[in-house]
Amino acid sequence: MVRLKSRFYIFGLLITILFSAGCVPTKDLGEDEKLLVSIKPQGLQQIEVAEIENLYQQQPNRMFLGSAPYLVVYNIGKKFYNPPKIDERILETQEKWRTKYREAGTDSAKIQRIRNRFSNRIARLREKKEEGNFLMQLGEPPAIYDSTLMVQTIDQISIFMNANGYFKHTIDFRKAEKGKLVYVTLNISEKEPYRYRNFKYNIPDSAVLALVQATQKDSKLKSNELLTEESLTEERTRVYDLLRNNGYYDFARAYIEFLVDTLDTGNFGDVTTIIQNPETGGRHQVYSIKNVYFKTDPDRFGIPRDTITYNNINYVAYKQRYSTRILDKKVDISPGHKYSQLNTATTQRKLADLDVFQFNNVLYNKITDPADSTSTNQLNAYINALPSKRFQETTELGLNYTERTPGPFSSIRLRVRNVFGGAENLDLGIRGGFEGQISLTDDQKTVMIKEFGGDMSLTFPFIIAPGGRNMLSKYSPRTRIYTGFTNVDRQEYKRSSYEFSLDYIWQKARTPLQSPTLQYIFSPLNLTIVQADTNTFSGDFQKALKRYRSFAESFRSGIISSMSFNLTYNTNDFAQTRNARFFRGLVEVGGLSQELGVDLRINNLETFQFVRFNPDYRRYIPLGNKRYFVYRINTGIASPILNATVLPYEKHFFAGGASSVRAWQSRRLGPGTFIDSIKVDDTREFVESEQPGNILIEASTEYRFNIFSFLNGALFVDAGNIWTLENDPERPGSSFQFNNFYKELAVGTGFGLRFDLTVLVLRFDFATKVYDPGGINGKKFVLGDFRFSDFFTRSRSNQSNLNIGIGYPF
Repeated sequence: MVRLKSRFYIFGLLITILFSAGCVPTKDLGEDEKLLVSIKPQGLQQIEVAEIENLYQQQPNRMFLGSAPYLVVYNIGKKFYNPPKIDERILETQEKWRTKYREAGTDSAKIQRIRNRFSNRIARLREKKEEGNFLMQLGEPPAIYDSTLMVQTIDQISIFMNANGYFKHTIDFRKAEKGKLVYVTLNISEKEPYRYRNFKYNIPDSAVLALVQATQKDSKLKSNELLTEESLTEERTRVYDLLRNNGYYDFARAYIEFLVDTLDTGNFGDVTTIIQNPETGGRHQVYSIKNVYFKTDPDRFGIPRDTITYNNINYVAYKQRYSTRILDKKVDISPGHKYSQLNTATTQRKLADLDVFQFNNVLYNKITDPADSTSTNQLNAYINALPSKRFQETTELGLNYTERTPGPFSSIRLRVRNVFGGAENLDLGIRGGFEGQISLTDDQKTVMIKEFGGDMSLTFPFIIAPGGRNMLSKYSPRTRIYTGFTNVDRQEYKRSSYEFSLDYIWQKARTPLQSPTLQYIFSPLNLTIVQADTNTFSGDFQKALKRYRSFAESFRSGIISSMSFNLTYNTNDFAQTRNARFFRGLVEVGGLSQELGVDLRINNLETFQFVRFNPDYRRYIPLGNKRYFVYRINTGIASPILNATVLPYEKHFFAGGASSVRAWQSRRLGPGTFIDSIKVDDTREFVESEQPGNILIEASTEYRFNIFSFLNGALFVDAGNIWTLENDPERPGSSFQFNNFYKELAVGTGFGLRFDLTVLVLRFDFATKVYDPGGINGKKFVLGDFRFSDFFTRSRSNQSNLNIGIGYPF
């Protein structure tokens, strides 16, 4: 009966929405006004539709099932929109401002607070008057068809086609009217595009000509490739950078021109690269560096600085706080070398990576000394680096909301810069908090996890190893020594862990002037000591451990030693808005110290030997208009090796949760077709405790779109599961079978709401099960059992799950 009522309410809600927005509101339009509701491009073969949509000079009203819901919302909001009343509130606020300003007298601090407070209020009111109220911003105003804007759209598309080599294209549009609604069809015929054929040079400066010809293989213009403005721009940038990196300090982009001949060439273009000589006559001059000065503290006028010369670089400072040996590895500008824009930029980037300077810049002065005939075409370089604060404290207070339970947390971190004078950074931190989690022994209960801990890390700006100071110096190398402590106090158990690691970190960019896209972390030493207080294990938890022997053995106190290598490739930005790829691969091998004759056993702590491999690939594809298609494939395998039979609990894989298969609760999916249950009075009672596995396969796809302003939506499908490597008598159906695993992939789908608050993304994902490989009572396709109430209640029979998280799932 509850399920029937739930479905009835959902059906009634949908009918109400469709009925209220079932027609497009046109009654408020003028006699000659019509509503633009569709623009469809036709005939495109090579060019993406999204690229054409971005050129529309008038966006049509969005339609859904024959209605215009955004326009409906806008019209509702407009009924409550009263600009004169907003003007009155602005005047009242301004008068209050003047009164408070007079009352403040000469108190400058109070005046500043008043100014900030009232300025923000007035700005919000003016924004409301300009953009409308909340409902108007949520919806969209009527798109009154404008033939002038449609002509401008055609012009912009034609310009775009020409810029991409489709010089013979044709384009027109057809307008269809249905009552007050306008539907526009764009008829675009791309025709055969133009391509590059021959390349010539018109460069009177023989030295410049020789340099350009020597690097012709690097040209962005290639025979038989499309003749586009973008490739010509890229080639102009390449030639400009080439000359600026080879001593041509005064060279400007304006000297570079391209003459493209498409007459009587068929569908080909012949390109002549022109580099003009300076207007003053003569050739372009090559400059070299005479002196380099590195200043490491702010100016104090009237006080002379000390100077230390190291490797021909002059380090000037009131007090020499930084090791010249360390700074020398970060400076790519050297006396006697040609001026290079690239070396200037890499010097600035390397100094910024040290995180001991607030900012840095490099300036050049031409040397003009009539008495010195050798000073011709020479530069003095001045590196100015302003130190950051030596001590930086960060305090964080927040509230988690997991499993419908709020949990406060706090952390305090302190960074100490340049600890020993060699640009070393020391980080200290303590943290603590509460978090609600499903009980390990009863999925109907939420338990509060109390967690506290601390950590310390010391980072050096070079590789600490024999010969390491010169190793990987071009890739901002770092050595990090880390130690930490964590204590977890749950209702079922108490557990503590102590960590120590030695990490070598370096990174690489596709070009020296771009942000790094590749990061490598090699950890030759990872050491973790886990202490589980068996006296704190609850009775139910001990029963759960007895049911699964492998689970119990991996949960014992132990010492885990390992070495690992982590590679991360990422071309996206923080907001995930680029056409990008992400890959992370982790390889970890544990317990080899025993094979080398090093016995790490302490007080009979369990030791482990294992191998773990976890590749994770993600793809982000923009579709235009804040729409994206993204997908992820995440796999992994972990196994005991050599003489070991048990895998550490922390090295297992788990499935289900906010960043996995979202229709299942965290760590409750799988393994395989296994269903966690026990017999009570000859009936099966489903327990759903955490389920670790050795093999992980999961994939997710999302269609992300903007609803309005800071609110985004997503439609997603998740699939995945975990398995054991070998048959587990205690968990039948859990082992991986190559000829059958694809039938055991759980599938879920759902809808997400994401609040993009700039500094973070607050995420709500509503997911429901489609295919359950466990199949309670043999029923595996369970989409028909959907109940809306499942999102807000917890039951072992739930088919749906609400995930609340920070950030995107992937």
